[in-house]
Formats: sequence, structure tokens, C-alpha cells
Amino acid sequence: MAYLIFNNQNQLSKIAANDLERDSQNLILSDYSVVTVSDADFLKVKTGVVLTSYDGSNVSLTDHSDIIITDENMLKSIIQSILNSLEQFLKGNQDNSLYNSVNDYKSTLENFDTSSVTFPLNKTWEQYCNENSITFYNPLQIP
Repeated sequence: MAYLIFNNQNQLSKIAANDLERDSQNLILSDYSVVTVSDADFLKVKTGVVLTSYDGSNVSLTDHSDIIITDENMLKSIIQSILNSLEQFLKGNQDNSLYNSVNDYKSTLENFDTSSVTFPLNKTWEQYCNENSITFYNPLQIP
């Protein structure tokens, strides 16, 4: 069972692939709307191929097909932004159940050879990871 977690303005705040990820978020879940979604819909959100909206009752997913990473510098920038999020989490969450797997993803990003990618990349970084069997976290999964 996967989850989308919305704030009180019905904006997507976090996503979780399972109960462990949901419960590992540094949130008071009762302050949020936690919506169960199918694994297929979760993968769409996790890979960034849909835009997500929530009206307080229903979740809508809209295809987001104009994704393009134009060059290596853009990919490096995206990876650096993710690394920044990961580092913020890793600084103060050594006891969090996701710490080791997030740290592994950080190592993967730090060692990724961006010159091995053919540009333009007509997909999100997360789609690329999913299609190339790279274990990854969407930034919204990071507590």
C-alpha cells in the first residue's frame, strides 16, 4: 500500500511507498491528509510523470509529458538539488529507519557519471533511475 500525504492546503507534501516510509516521515500525520493509492499510481508520482491534485476527497493525476533534461549541466543541477535534500536529512536523522537506504542513494548520486547519459533526456531523473534499475528516492519521500 502506498501513500500520498497532503498538507492542509491540499498540496502534496510527501509520498511514501509503504507503511514504514509513511511512519518514518518527520511529520505529525494527523495534521495531514494521508491518501492511499495503488502502487501503479504511486510509481507515476514517484517518477514525476504526473501532476497531482487533491480536492480534500479525491486525488487526480494528470499526465506530465513535456519533461526534458536538455544537457549534462541540467542533470548535474538536478542531482545536486537532490543531494542537498539528502544531506539535510542525513545530518540529524541517524536513528530514522530510512537513514541507511537514503545514505546509499546519496552515494549512488555522488558516484553517478552524468557523461554516460545521452541528451536530451526526455524523461525525469527518477524515470531514468527506474528504467535503469537504479534504486532511488523521489525528494518527496525524504523525511
